[in-house]
Amino acid sequence: MHPSAAERNAPSSETLHGPTPMATIRVAIVALFSVLTILAYTHNVNWDEFFYLSQVHAHLDGRLDRPLQTIHVHFFGWLALLPGDEMTQIFAARLVMTICLAVTAGAIWRIARHLACRDGNGSVIASVAVLAFLSSGYVLGHGASFRTDPIAAALLMVALAIVMTGRVTAVQIVALSLCGALALLVTIKSALYLPALLGGVLWRLGERGMIVRFVAAGFLALAVTGAVYTWHASGILQVPGRDAASTSQSALRTTLIDAGIAPRFSEAFLWALLSLAPLALAVIGITRASGTRLRIVLILFALPLVLSVLFYRNAFAYFFPFIVPPLMVAAAMGAAKVAGKGRLSTFIALMILSGGWQAMMSLSEDARLQRETIAEVHRLFPEPVAYIDQNAMISSFPRDTFFMSSWGVARYRASGAPVMADLIARTAPPLLLASRQHLHRVMTEPVIIDDPNLLMPEDIRVLRDTYVHYSGAIWLAGKEVSLTGRPQSFEMSIAGRYRLESPVGVTINGTSPEDGEVVEIDGHAVISGPSGSTARLIWDTGVVPPSQRAPWAEHYSGFWHLSF
Repeated sequence: MHPSAAERNAPSSETLHGPTPMATIRVAIVALFSVLTILAYTHNVNWDEFFYLSQVHAHLDGRLDRPLQTIHVHFFGWLALLPGDEMTQIFAARLVMTICLAVTAGAIWRIARHLACRDGNGSVIASVAVLAFLSSGYVLGHGASFRTDPIAAALLMVALAIVMTGRVTAVQIVALSLCGALALLVTIKSALYLPALLGGVLWRLGERGMIVRFVAAGFLALAVTGAVYTWHASGILQVPGRDAASTSQSALRTTLIDAGIAPRFSEAFLWALLSLAPLALAVIGITRASGTRLRIVLILFALPLVLSVLFYRNAFAYFFPFIVPPLMVAAAMGAAKVAGKGRLSTFIALMILSGGWQAMMSLSEDARLQRETIAEVHRLFPEPVAYIDQNAMISSFPRDTFFMSSWGVARYRASGAPVMADLIARTAPPLLLASRQHLHRVMTEPVIIDDPNLLMPEDIRVLRDTYVHYSGAIWLAGKEVSLTGRPQSFEMSIAGRYRLESPVGVTINGTSPEDGEVVEIDGHAVISGPSGSTARLIWDTGVVPPSQRAPWAEHYSGFWHLSF
């Protein structure tokens, strides 16, 4: 008998008895998707979501300088047409990501139902797999974030569903190829799904002509990837160090070769705690699989997660919703086993408890401060200006600073070359945004220190000499001068109009402006005033400043983690 017919029917050895929990499962799934929709608007925006959006704006403005993993810019240009600022655009993009998550869940359901359909309870078992996915660790918090992961996961799971359940007609071969190609173009970490896809091929092994079709689909996917990437890259003016070869080599070395063993153990351990029920079901499904082939297939479905936890440096919280969908198929097979003994309701209850706790945690991480800061920046600068920050929070403004993630800072410090003086001279950015702890420390530490997690001391001095605090996380070009009673020379790194803030009368370049008056300063200037007083010059934006400066606060909730 054909393997796919015999082995997929293995769950029928134990049938469901007693009242089925289908109604409970459906209500839980609908509730979790409702929470995801609410979180699209309310949840704190992660820093790389802003960076992902900034690439869309950079492409629209002709500023995009890296072709690798930026194919999404062709599909999200419409975000810039929406009324409102970056927060509105992130909300709309997250709704699209929620649809991608639903596609991923649908593919899990289809594969699980295909494997568990013989006993007539395939729909129940497949629904358990969907609930297992939605309630597993970090899915509610990060599964629909605006980044590469939800898009790639949806494409890869659709591809896996075609491999596992499709007739693999000519149309499906094209669809399979397009899914694989687009997933690779979206993110090169799609290659981590290779064991799961091989598991799908193994499941179909022995079907006449199937291997030839899969090989054809693979070659077509590579051809499409090459053609689309060439077209995409041809419209981008690449800069040294940001080309595909340099970026991919650096990514390989940083995320795999130099990562060590279990580099994100804390995140992985918390994921396991939040996913106890799905994980236990997956283990049951693998260890009690009926048939060697099915067991090997399920092991291959688990390998992407296992290998990533062991070796992948960037297995942060947001990574798990991308890598765990194949494992949920193994969880479905475990659900089919425990259902026959009436224990399925216990696992469902654990999933609902985990999902409910994660929903409360995620709903508590609001984006109010981010909305207020972005709105104030746009009030200060109605038209885009160059600026400095860590992660492109004002995504619609031009920004030439490197992405200051831990990886980005490590690469920057490894180069040994300060960058801020040249950057300020070239782009004259009047705005600095210290929305994360890194730049806040750079601007406020009492003493400049050489911390490997911060900018180099030379760059810290440049920034402190160029910007003064405005309010909250916002810093503007300016200078604070301690008056000595004698004329003092100083340099303004950015020429422009500055508003004077001084409780005493001062003279600047031979004139005596009043407090609040605007003066034009082009580079070198001379100031004098009563000894012991302080005068401050701050970039004039043409709008009324706040009556008092707001205190600084961290703008990002970060990721849930355990303290070890």
